[in-house]
Formats: sequence, C-alpha cells, structure tokens
Amino acid sequence: MSDCSTAELLAPARDLETGLDAISAGADAVYIGGPSFGARSSAGNSLEDIEKLAKRAHVFGAKIHVALNTILTDDELREAERLANDLYEAGADALIIQDMGLLECSLPPIELHASTQQNNSTPEKVKFLQDLGFAQAVLARELSLAEIRKIHAAAPDIRLEAFVHGALCVGVSGRCYLSAALTGRSANRGECAQLCRVRQSLYTEDGTPLAENRYLLSMRDLNQTKNLGEMLDAGIRSFKIEGRLKDRNYVKNITAWYREHLDAALGGRDIRRESSGKTVLSFRPDPEKSFNRGFTEYNTHGKKEIYANFDAPGFVGERIGTLAGESGNRLRFHLRKGVTLSNGDCLNYYDRKGELTGFRASTANGSEAEVFQDIPRIAPGTVFYRNRDTAFEKQISAPDAAVRKIDLILTYEEFRDHAVLTAEDEDGNRATAVYRPEKPEKSGNRKALEDNLRAKLSRLGQSDYRLTSLNLRLSEHLFIPAGAMNALRREVTEKLTAARMRRTEWTRKEAPGATVPGDEMNAGYRLNIANRKAEEFYHEHGAESTAPAFELKKPAPEESVVLVSKHCLKYCFRLCPKYFPETGNHEDLVLVISGKKFSVQTDCGKCLMKLVGPLPQ
Repeated sequence: MSDCSTAELLAPARDLETGLDAISAGADAVYIGGPSFGARSSAGNSLEDIEKLAKRAHVFGAKIHVALNTILTDDELREAERLANDLYEAGADALIIQDMGLLECSLPPIELHASTQQNNSTPEKVKFLQDLGFAQAVLARELSLAEIRKIHAAAPDIRLEAFVHGALCVGVSGRCYLSAALTGRSANRGECAQLCRVRQSLYTEDGTPLAENRYLLSMRDLNQTKNLGEMLDAGIRSFKIEGRLKDRNYVKNITAWYREHLDAALGGRDIRRESSGKTVLSFRPDPEKSFNRGFTEYNTHGKKEIYANFDAPGFVGERIGTLAGESGNRLRFHLRKGVTLSNGDCLNYYDRKGELTGFRASTANGSEAEVFQDIPRIAPGTVFYRNRDTAFEKQISAPDAAVRKIDLILTYEEFRDHAVLTAEDEDGNRATAVYRPEKPEKSGNRKALEDNLRAKLSRLGQSDYRLTSLNLRLSEHLFIPAGAMNALRREVTEKLTAARMRRTEWTRKEAPGATVPGDEMNAGYRLNIANRKAEEFYHEHGAESTAPAFELKKPAPEESVVLVSKHCLKYCFRLCPKYFPETGNHEDLVLVISGKKFSVQTDCGKCLMKLVGPLPQ
C-alpha cells in the first residue's frame, strides 16, 4: 500500500552539480538520467556521479529516481537490465521506466515508477499499474483535478506523481510520433526534435490561411503554485518539476519556490514532507526570473483556455515596464515598482511587426540603460520584458545561496570515569560517542569546563547539522582536552549520518490477474513495443493484438495519428462547434510543419485534437 502520509517535492537534474543544488534548495527527491536509455538522450550521467548524488541525498532522507524510460530493442533490453542492477548498487532509490519488457527481466530490489511515457491518464490504466506492483505512477500532464480524484479512488495503493512546473509537451506523453514521422528522431527513444517549437501554418480545407509562420503548437509552461493544496487533496503525493535540460540556477530557483509553497500547503494537513533538513536562502525565489514561455495551469480545473504562445517559443521574460523615451542608444523606462536595471540585463520587446526582439544592456543605472549596438527607433509606451536579471543571477549563483541543515540536539553527560555525547536529529535518529581517559582527572574550574564544552561541541561549521540545543550534565567535572572534544563531536555526527543513510529494499508484488485496460487491448503501435519481452508481457496480460512500435515499422501516413493533444487549434480560432456553435464547424483543418501537411481532426466528445499524416503532397 502506498504511503499517503508523506509528500515529496521532486526536482530535475541534468548532472551531478545540478542535483546537488536541488538537494540544497530543499528537494525531497531528484530525478536524473543514467549513462543511457533516458528520455533526454543529451542528459546522461555516469554511475560514479549517480553514486555521489545518492550519498548526498540520503544524508537528508532524500531519494534519487533514475530515468530509464525509453523503449528498448532486444539487444538494449539486456544492457538495460545490467544497468538497472548497476544503478541499484550505486545507490539509486527508484527507476522510472516506460518499456514493459523490463518487468520480464531480473531487476534489483528497487522501486519501479511508471513513466508518464506510458500514458497514465485513466483510472483503468493506473489501476493496472498498481496491480503490476509499481510503486509510483507519473500521471499525464493534461489531467484535471476531477480526473486525478477518480484515478486515486480507483488505485489508492500506488503513489501518484504529477508535474507542477515547467515545459509542457503539446502531445499526450508516449503517444507523440511527430518527431519520428518527420525526422526519424523518436521521442520514445529520447531524441525528440521538438517540432512543436518551430513555426507552423494553419489552413482550412479549401486553402484559406488562418495563421502563417506562427508557433501554433508551442505550449506555455506549467505553473501549479496556486493548486498545490487541491492536488494534495486529490491524492497527489509527488510534485514534479520538469527540466532535466535546465541549468543550475533554474533548478535552484524553482525548487526553492515550490519548497516554500508546498510546505505552506502541507500545513494543516496530516501529511508531512518526505525528507528532512531546513534550507536557508540568500535570495528570494521567483519563477518569473527563470526561463519560461508564459504560464498556464493547463487543464487543472477542466477550463478551456489558450494553452499555447503563438508569438514566441522561448523566454520573453518578466514584464518590467514601458519605454519612456530614447536618445540614440540610451533608453529611459517607466519601470514597475521594485524593478531596477543592472549592467548586462537582457531586455525584450515586440517590434512593429509583432516579432520578439531584444538586446543586452551594456550599462544601466536605475531606470536607464545604454546599448552598444545600433537599435531601431522604438515607440514610447512599448512594453519591455527582462529575460536575464544579472543582479538576481549573481545572488542565486553564490555558494551560500541555498544552505540546508538538519536540526540537532547534543547531550553531554558525565559518569564516574567517562563521558558520553549523544546526538539526536529532527527525525529521532540517535548516535553516541564515548570519551574514556586512561586516568580520569577533575577540572578545577567548572565554569571554564562548561564554556569550553559549549564552544567546542557547538562548532558544527560546514557540517550538515544545525545545533538547536546543547545539554550539559556535569556531575563529575571530568577534564577533557580540546582535541578530545573535537574528536567526540566529529565521531557522533559521523555515526548519526551513517544511521541516516540506511536504505531499505523494495520488492515488486504483482497482483494475480492484472489485465491491460480495454483501450490497450488492440492499441497497435501505440503500445510502443520494440522487443520480444514487451510483446510477451502484453499477451500474458490480456492484449488481444499487438504491433511493432511506430519507430520500427511506420504505418501508412493516412493511418498515422502522430499527435493527440488537449490543445486544440479549432478552439483557438473559434471553429470548435462545441464551444463556438455560431462560428464552429466539423471540417478538418490542415497544419503545415516543416513543409509537410497534416490533417487536423477533433474528438469533441473527449475535447482532443489529433494530427494525422503526413499527407501526400
């Protein structure tokens, strides 16, 4: 049964250093790619780095989830099996997997988490994962709170993980074949070409243009800050920040932001955070200052909104104010309250053609900035944005920007011929160290003895502990040299850290009769089967028919649904017959991506858009 009494903040890491920053900023868990087979092929890490990160995380009771979530060929499956065991030996706590063939392999006693690439979007699917013995399921991004509640009711014994921040895939995870169809680079193999972030054009069936050269599939970024409490109540216990390709400052800033807001949401609920230690920040976290494409709560409340940003696929920046005037390359601004410009800030605006453009402020002073490069005439009143705040970047890059410590109580107690130092941490773990001199001596000055003990035992310095109480029970007034005091303190904290780092084994327990959900009985290439063991798995669990993965044997274009999305272009252009009956219609549209045409079809009953193709030219 899942542990519903704890909740974790799950942060991304592209490498060891980023993972360490995530832990310092307050993450309860970090997910990271291993040497291979992760869904971000450019974010791999060595076993040695995984081991270093796990050791650091375990000090705070935090966990390391390793992404092993691509589909695998027969040859790769054997290699992935070996890697899974190596990752366990390196200290990883969980494997995030997509390929069901791995369940037919000899895996170590490590938690298995069902990747969102498995399309975990229905109560039946998540119940199936629970019956298979998965410890955790990463839910599809497009689910509403109402849908999450239904999933939790149907599968209460599996921990539910949901994305709360970062980039959104326009397609349903694990069922997007757009990149594979056009470039041969498969999202299910960790090589997505991100064709959703390039310019596209949209036409009616008769060729009338609706939009040309715009970013029609480029989704805004997710931001669930306001919904964390409702997500907890719906059954979510793992809150995931997207971003295994993001830099260290992004991860530090966003992790610190959600640590603060998740802790506030946990207050008043009978749920505690998964790990321990408190983080002290020397900066004020602000998601507006880190890379984003504009924010959306997506489908959280089942509301229909425009999820995409048609104007720009990148980071526009936080709105800082408007242009007051310019003189040559010197610009004056009416800035929003609290905004000050600094040398090196990067400023953006939309020009007369609606194109995003910008420049770097070579020098800046308060509300004025000067640029070395020539810039065109900009109309007064133009809105400006800042996508690089150099003062903030300097703050967050400092070595002490985020420091995490575990609360500690020390008790020093004397006996006739020895003394004992006991350490107890905030989680109730205890350790002791003994000072036993060959010839016990009495101290002639009790106050000096007490002062020395307090000074030496309190000196925790760069350790992971923060002393909250030091109790001295001096019945014998034993003399103890300064070196012995320091050694006693080091010994007891090292023992306590060792006690904190113990790991428990986990065994997958499959319920008898686990059967694939009805919509996967005859799902064809959408099951993403790339090896013999995965095929055997699906047949053993009730699938009526299977087919090779899209990447192995592309179906005919007219039969290829290469993308399914909650984002609907017919809705965006008021052509949806469900929401805009006065202007909507049931005709298909044509979307052109990289010169290839796709039919835009809709499933209004489920409020989904589908791309079929590419169509013959």
